[in-house]
Amino acid sequence: MTVSIKIPLLVLALAALAGPVLAQSTPPAQLAPRGGAAATLPNTFDNPTAPAAPAVRAPAVPGGQVSDAQMAEAALRAVIEQLKAGDIQEAMFTPDLGRRLNSQMTTFSPLVQGFGDLQTIEPSGVDDGVAQYLVTFDNAATQWLIGLEEGGLIAALLFRPAPPESSERSSPDA
Repeated sequence: MTVSIKIPLLVLALAALAGPVLAQSTPPAQLAPRGGAAATLPNTFDNPTAPAAPAVRAPAVPGGQVSDAQMAEAALRAVIEQLKAGDIQEAMFTPDLGRRLNSQMTTFSPLVQGFGDLQTIEPSGVDDGVAQYLVTFDNAATQWLIGLEEGGLIAALLFRPAPPESSERSSPDA
């Protein structure tokens, strides 16, 4: 008698577990009236999407080869323009950096606007994968550091006044 009671309970338990599995193949329109789903996710096997575009658009160069330095400079130019406009594209940044930068736009935007028009961007080295640039505007000379992740997202960004130029001449023996 104990065995006969356990079998219907086992069938009920298996049926309860099979419900969620069967619901995955049910079209979202049929799930909506019951209100059982908080959200639906696309089925990437049925409707594959194109891979996401890189966060920073590569500059056009003859031969199609773009160096890391060219990518960093293109990203830096885009960031400076966005900061001057007061509206950054968070998709260009890692999520944390994009949020932090966006939350401080009321400080950064007027500051960068006060620098005036962009005059020159000169590379000044790379340290631990972070590119350094001397950026000259009409009203300010600044130093910018920018680091890109493997996928092209901006993971590090810093700007500050340019370091003072040395007034000492370097000796030819040095």
